[in-house]
Amino acid sequence: MSKKALLLYVLFLTCCVANAQQAGTRISLREALQSIESRYHIKFNYIEHDIANATVSAIPQGSTQEIIAKLALETGLFFNRVSDHYIVIKPAKVKSSQLCGLLLDADTKEPIPFATIALGPKQSTQSDAEGRFCFFSSNDKNLHISHVGYKDKMVALSNFSKEGTTTIELSVHIAQLSEVQIMHLLTRGIRKGGDGSYKIESKNTGILPGMTEPDVFQTIQQLPGAVSLDETVSNISFRGGTHDQNLFLWNGIRLYQTGHFFGLISALNPNLSQSFTVYKNASPAQYGQAVSGTVIIETLPESGDFYESSLGVNMLNVDFNTSFKTSEKADWQFSARRSITDYFASPTYKSYFKRIFQNTKITNLFIDEDVNYKSSEDFYFYDITGQYRQKIGKRSELRINSILISNALNVNQSIADNNGPINEKSKLDQQTIAGNACFSTKWESGDATELTLHYTNYSIDSRDMFIESNRILKQENRILDKGLGIHHSIAGSKNFSLQLGYQLNHTNIDNTNNDNTFKLQNSKEHLLSHAVYAQADTNYKQFFLTAGIRQNYFQTLRTFRTEPRFLIRYNLTEDFALELQGEMKSQTTQQIVDFQENFFGLEKRRWTLSNGDNLPVTKSSQLSFAANFQKRKWLFTAEPFIKKVSGINSISKGFQGQFEFANTLGKYTVYGIETLVQKQWRNFTGWVTYQYNNNEYEFDRLHDQDFTSNQEVPHAVRSGFIFDNKRWQFALGGSWMSGRFYTQPASRVPEFDENQNPMIVYRNPNSSQLNDYLQLNASISFTSKLSDKMKCKAGISVQNLLDSSETINRSYRINSQNSTIEEVNINALENTFNAFVRVYFL
Repeated sequence: MSKKALLLYVLFLTCCVANAQQAGTRISLREALQSIESRYHIKFNYIEHDIANATVSAIPQGSTQEIIAKLALETGLFFNRVSDHYIVIKPAKVKSSQLCGLLLDADTKEPIPFATIALGPKQSTQSDAEGRFCFFSSNDKNLHISHVGYKDKMVALSNFSKEGTTTIELSVHIAQLSEVQIMHLLTRGIRKGGDGSYKIESKNTGILPGMTEPDVFQTIQQLPGAVSLDETVSNISFRGGTHDQNLFLWNGIRLYQTGHFFGLISALNPNLSQSFTVYKNASPAQYGQAVSGTVIIETLPESGDFYESSLGVNMLNVDFNTSFKTSEKADWQFSARRSITDYFASPTYKSYFKRIFQNTKITNLFIDEDVNYKSSEDFYFYDITGQYRQKIGKRSELRINSILISNALNVNQSIADNNGPINEKSKLDQQTIAGNACFSTKWESGDATELTLHYTNYSIDSRDMFIESNRILKQENRILDKGLGIHHSIAGSKNFSLQLGYQLNHTNIDNTNNDNTFKLQNSKEHLLSHAVYAQADTNYKQFFLTAGIRQNYFQTLRTFRTEPRFLIRYNLTEDFALELQGEMKSQTTQQIVDFQENFFGLEKRRWTLSNGDNLPVTKSSQLSFAANFQKRKWLFTAEPFIKKVSGINSISKGFQGQFEFANTLGKYTVYGIETLVQKQWRNFTGWVTYQYNNNEYEFDRLHDQDFTSNQEVPHAVRSGFIFDNKRWQFALGGSWMSGRFYTQPASRVPEFDENQNPMIVYRNPNSSQLNDYLQLNASISFTSKLSDKMKCKAGISVQNLLDSSETINRSYRINSQNSTIEEVNINALENTFNAFVRVYFL
């Protein structure tokens, strides 16, 4: 990263902390409790008037037991610790008739705020923001508890303890269509929402096969309908689309870079407290610029449960994250991660290196003759995030988010000739630096307005030294993306809501190629676009409808595009629901591949903008129907779909056969079905997913018939078996997929063109198929509490347990030295293990 970029990033974060202030030393007990809660990750249960006049001279230090003792001594109140994280405060002489309770979600064990608790016709109360409540006993025998989205519950007064707080668990009511369903999906922390999306809570996500940490992009690949053709997180396909056709938003900032280690691990720190929402269809109208999947990533949750710090290390990197308050109205969250690969070549790093660098410049792919040279590599990556939230008054707040992602590869080569040794250094740098600011306010009517400004600077630069020929190739792909958005939510009524908004976006993309041996074409493009949107949500009994429309105006291209989206959901019974989803979308950015040796052959794709000519606006339409059934911890889902995408260019599809250098327009149509069968019992979950798709290109100028897409995976089966009691976690699972399609030469002997240059004559495009792909993965982890303020988690994961060596990509090239056809294979990741240790400071 350049010094200028680093300085900008430091200044960006410094602006956030300029006005932070510490609270005074003479404070009320309530303020002291709030500070202790944020620092020690514990919750106090109390009645407001019981502590209204209590004060402390200073916030106690030490263990939680010591803090409780000091508070009790100074205030004269009674502190009863009912669990590791919850403490009940009562007057020293509490009325024997007063009873207290704590409401928790039966599945997530999270507190349930603002539930209604009624005891007979005359006495009622409400749980507070932490799910706590108290009441006075009476002649009535039962307590009635209700909350929107949960099943009502009757609790006998005889179940309440007179000495402490009684814990009560409520189950989610799946008839509330806009809420998530009761069962988790695949593992703890993943749910399917009533709007057809998938919800992933990283902090609560359980273990999955082959993963040491809850990496969101690896988790996404386990969902029905998502697949990676080359095992990387930078090539995720939703329903036959390409990775660049997906939209990834981190706190409202678009990510053009999603992977470290050239796609083998996520570019986002998996240990942050984050929530992810994944849409395969019917994405909300406020989201554009993607004709395939949409992934929304949000950090700094609304609840106060996230105030903790942690430090961890695995076989590839070390990282930390922290969340804290500096005042009643100021929240902070920071994270940083850096690889250890340039200091320690672990077995995990060696396996990843072998997988990602095979048949690239690093392994001498583009040199036909034998060259006696020495080569060494220096590779590292890091990422940094910072978030700040300042509450302003009672209804408004300001949020600032920033992120920095960087990969760096240096290749040192030396060769000996008659004049002595020659040393050359090639390098490849990939970086994202981005930030946004968001001001939001809630009005007295219940409506809310939000104004957002964003800035993204993405670049990939390489300096490629061809030591054997004195050739120097410099390449750069740079994106400058900035804009603003206004979003307004109208509360309406209990069963109706409306969202309106406007977005302005200006994107600049530069592609630079400098070669000292011949002239290459450079390009600078920009696009100014506007969008207005509206979306309404309504539900009535078992019926739920969301309908939205997005109107785009691509000012630079003078093009309009109208995009409706909808979802209709109907619950036939409490256990069985049907969904119909549809959407139309578009995008003006895409990745193209013009030369296989681009950026060392590691990151061949470069971003470019639609120009209205050979790169038009890409458009899509999609329709799907889903059936969901769950009962007695069984879950069955089936979702057939059809999707059509037009305005694609052949240079964006990564052809490696006869169409490698073709530049023409076409479209593709994909249809299929995705199914899931899952059984959950006690601490065990078992699941199997199956997906089928038929994906065909239509390029009239390339081939007179439709032919198989490069993205087609006709059949894919995944399965997993998971044990999770929150202390011990174990996962074993497998993945089987049909082999990838490729194009074989018509003959293994090259033909010669009119200039007597050797060339390959190919068979019909994508008419051959590799062997099926099978991989078995496993993970295990253990969590131990070290003290009141510290816990430790450790684990091991193994990918490709059977060490199968399947070929996942195949292409051909001419060896110019002997004019023969060479077969170039990319093999799957070999047997690879990873281990981690993480310490949490509560």
